[in-house]
Amino acid sequence: MISIYSSLLQSLAIIVGLILASLLLRRKSIISEEQRPVFGRLVTDFALPALIFSGLARQSFERGELVAVGIMAAALLICMILGWLAGRALGLSAGQLGAFILVAAFGSSSTLGYALISQAFPDDPAMLAEAVVISELGVGILIFTVGVAVAISFGQGAGGSLTSGLRTFLRSPIFISLVLGLAFSFLEPSPTNPVLKTALDLIFRMLDVIGGSLVIFVALAIALMLKPIPARKLAGLIVAVALIKLIAKPLIAFSMAEAELLPMTVTEILLIEAAMPSGTVAAVLADRYGCDGSIASALVIATYGLSLLTIPLIMLLTI
Repeated sequence: MISIYSSLLQSLAIIVGLILASLLLRRKSIISEEQRPVFGRLVTDFALPALIFSGLARQSFERGELVAVGIMAAALLICMILGWLAGRALGLSAGQLGAFILVAAFGSSSTLGYALISQAFPDDPAMLAEAVVISELGVGILIFTVGVAVAISFGQGAGGSLTSGLRTFLRSPIFISLVLGLAFSFLEPSPTNPVLKTALDLIFRMLDVIGGSLVIFVALAIALMLKPIPARKLAGLIVAVALIKLIAKPLIAFSMAEAELLPMTVTEILLIEAAMPSGTVAAVLADRYGCDGSIASALVIATYGLSLLTIPLIMLLTI
């Protein structure tokens, strides 16, 4: 456990260093705010699909992983309720409350989470495959169904509907790579022809290289997203969302995992995924459907900074 904790700290340091380097590129105008959508799409439409497919295609599924999916989904729904209660107590308006609920529940499990796990366990692709299953099935589907419904309910309802959000997810490269990876894993093709075998090996090596670029694109996107936060105005919201997303959610997930007696490796992946900061997609959904996108963005950025302190502390639970 000590080695895993040490690897996690090292991977956090690497990601922070990459973000600082990206900030320097931004300061020198090598990258600019206008390029942020490009790096965002490189994450969701290029690096992530390659990482998801290559991880799932070489993975066999066990009961523990499917139970972990249910635990992640349950912890997410509980945090949405906690977010609603906290937002009401803080006297937020409808648009602000919708934004707060989204960032309190949905995390960066498929961006920063994969990058962190790939750095923490570089020689164990099975760990990343487990993370993909837990994240995409336990979080990805819910954010484009329940998440969109919440954004519409508390926002203005402009720009789309629950069904359009689901269609967007079903057509996304992330979902397509998820389905193809699962299909490949269950079929388990093992070509005996040396030419086909070599071609398949080359394809997976290429996908591994593309997937390895994820951490770079994430760092560049985060650096372009960072903006000054009005701490006094948002102090109460920052504390509340940090308690729910960074503390309560991983503790809920860990308690459920312990009750189910999941294997330690699955529990570790589940804990890391649950402890991730709020996801940028939560802020995008909030803004698109009429909730307060500015508050959502500020809270997302705040949780990224605070997670550098909370993730190592949460991981002490596995030692």
